[in-house]
Amino acid sequence: MRMGIVGSGSMEAGTTGAGLGGRMFVFAAGAVLAVLATAVLFAVLWGDRTAERRVAEETRVAQRLWESLMEEEAVVMQRAAADPLLVAALDRNNGQAAAARLPLLGFSSAALVNSVGQPQISVPAPTDMRLIDERRVAQVLAQNDAYTGLVVVGGAVQHMVAAPFGETRPVDRVVLALRTVQPSLTVLARVLGGSAYLVDGNGALYDRAGALPWEDIQPSLGGGGGDHAKVHRSGRSFEVRTLRLADPAGGNTLALVVARESTLEDMATSLFDTSAILVLMTVLAASLFGLEWFFRRSLAPIHASLSALSALADGNTNVAVLGAERSDEAGRLARTVEVFRNRSRALQDAEARRGRHWLRQQSFIRKQMLRMAETLPDQGRVELLGDLDRIESVTGRGDGAGGDGAGGLAVAFEVMAERVRSQHAALDGMVVQLRASLDTKTELVELQKQFEIARRMQQAILPAGLPARPDLAAAGLLLPAAEFDGSFYDFFLADDDTLVVLLGQVSGGGLAGGFMTVTARTAVRALASAGLGPGACLTGANRLLAADNAAGLRIGLAMGVVTLRNRRFVFAGAGVPAPFLARRLGDVVDLPVAENPPLGLDAGLTVAETAFDLPVPSTLVLCGSGLLDGTNRFDMPFGRTHMGEVLSGLDDLSADSTVAAVQAALFEHAGGRTVPMARDRTCLAVRVRA
Repeated sequence: MRMGIVGSGSMEAGTTGAGLGGRMFVFAAGAVLAVLATAVLFAVLWGDRTAERRVAEETRVAQRLWESLMEEEAVVMQRAAADPLLVAALDRNNGQAAAARLPLLGFSSAALVNSVGQPQISVPAPTDMRLIDERRVAQVLAQNDAYTGLVVVGGAVQHMVAAPFGETRPVDRVVLALRTVQPSLTVLARVLGGSAYLVDGNGALYDRAGALPWEDIQPSLGGGGGDHAKVHRSGRSFEVRTLRLADPAGGNTLALVVARESTLEDMATSLFDTSAILVLMTVLAASLFGLEWFFRRSLAPIHASLSALSALADGNTNVAVLGAERSDEAGRLARTVEVFRNRSRALQDAEARRGRHWLRQQSFIRKQMLRMAETLPDQGRVELLGDLDRIESVTGRGDGAGGDGAGGLAVAFEVMAERVRSQHAALDGMVVQLRASLDTKTELVELQKQFEIARRMQQAILPAGLPARPDLAAAGLLLPAAEFDGSFYDFFLADDDTLVVLLGQVSGGGLAGGFMTVTARTAVRALASAGLGPGACLTGANRLLAADNAAGLRIGLAMGVVTLRNRRFVFAGAGVPAPFLARRLGDVVDLPVAENPPLGLDAGLTVAETAFDLPVPSTLVLCGSGLLDGTNRFDMPFGRTHMGEVLSGLDDLSADSTVAAVQAALFEHAGGRTVPMARDRTCLAVRVRA
């Protein structure tokens, strides 16, 4: 039956929690998709920008390489134009000697012109050497420097040099020499690993170098309108770049077209893009599956706790609570639900016992009524039995088998009391005593419930323990009194370098003391989390406690902060004994701390604190007043002196060993483990190592 109930509750909780889990999953998945989309967009933009920069860089490299080749060619041509044999042949107007010298110097033709650009000799003859105008000739003569550039002659692009003629300065003639650009194109194509072309502004080819035909490149350039193009021919890819060159003679604009095969690069890029997409899809799928698994695993304990709460709300206390063994928030929720379940079970059991007790009392009252009826006169007895028969005929037999027998018996009891009050005063006393007994038992049940709830609250707020670490350890002890006394201890890490310890005792007991215990602990933890020191935390908590302390409870509270970085201990105590410090085996001292009255009585109280430098290693021991002042069955208190003797006799000053030794000494003082004590006994030990 229990398994069926748990299953239905889990289904209901899963249905209810699916909305929250689904929304969380959608939100997280949306965040992952947004991040991935942003990354993809950034990668695309970055890839485009990188491609643009690469194209621009390769274009600049080709431009600089071509300019370097032209500069080297210009230097060679200037030296060749100054060749003495060529100069002598042109000066003597010896065309045959000049024509024989030109191939050796790498020139295709040469001419000598005067200051107005008129040719005096052209080799080979006839050659139209009207390549530059009079202003360019005048510039060469005026600057006494050579001029080089590309010109279009006879449908071919040639490299021209115009240099002053003769060694005597100033000169009045200029030598013009032409040289083919084919060697430069060949070097450019070989260095760039492709083909190079010289074309005019309309895409007509002048010269080329490389294996790729111009006919495979020209259609994809669109008439030469673009500086960069991607050409695909016969399953091969080519990167084509166009460099604009100017004709120095003022003719058509020249263009240098460079084509480099990029088939392998394109294949590598395509493979990389495909791999990136596959990796992206894999990461996306793994992220979504991981999120779905994480949310399902994280929310499953919460769903189980919600199903248990739903079952408890429906009055079913047989539900199983799952996940109580966890140490996270889901575990705390499950343990809280478990407390409510146990409380509901206890309340149901108490109600059932009360009902059975009430039926037994009513049966007893009915028997007593019948016995007392026998003492009445005949007329009174007949009337009483008649009234009882009429009540039982309306409400049932009155024995708990059905109907409203309890109400009918109560009416019958009132009738009988009226009839026999004057004659049986003793019976009235018995009834009064019986009612008082019922009230006393009811109050006892309620008081036991309060103690049970307070006891559970007291146990629930105790710390679970610190993570294992070599420089710090803490342990606590709480031996509860026979009745709830409101004591607690707590310790937690404010950060990796700071440990906060708390110890308190609320006088008065009961639910009021339990709630005041929770309030005191919560207030101090909240103030400590805000970074306040012990004195400020206790002062702030006192204002809160005093404002809500209508019962006049006395709250003894101690707080200490251990800073591991500088081995510093700051302590503030209100209405609690001073702590002990065990510096080494057999060496235990009392810490001289400032004394403060208990909290909760004076809202204007300011709690003073005291700071100490801790020796390393050492052990701090905080004790509640119930431990030191509590007496055994011979009215002998445990005492501070006895506590010091116990700590001085330790052969192991670890936190766990210290607490265990104090517990053994308390049991020995009390006379056994099961001897009830009037007050809670609390102790907290902190071990600080090097």
